Amino acid sequence: MKKTHLYLISLAALLLATACHRNDIRTETFQIEQLRNAESVQLIAKALQPLQGVNKITPDFENHELTIVFNGRVLYVKNIESAIAQAGFSLPNWPANPADIAKLPEELR
Repeated sequence: MKKTHLYLISLAALLLATACHRNDIRTETFQIEQLRNAESVQLIAKALQPLQGVNKITPDFENHELTIVFNGRVLYVKNIESAIAQAGFSLPNWPANPADIAKLPEELR
């Protein structure tokens, strides 16, 4: 009986230990109307730089979309949206502050 309990406890500890260290790699696409050129991507990348967990940024200028691959255990979508809006770029459900938009180059406003 004691051997069975010890086995079950060891198995549970092993399963819990491996579950805690997995990455949760997510891909999210953001609709950004001001995403028009490489300069806009650079400005957004600079705003995302302080955030840990961003792995890749891929722009689609034709559709005004930015796809971001990130670690969901470290970073949340709301953090990304906030950083994008604070850089002066409006999202469909999160408009940028007019003061932040005014800081953008004329062609990105």
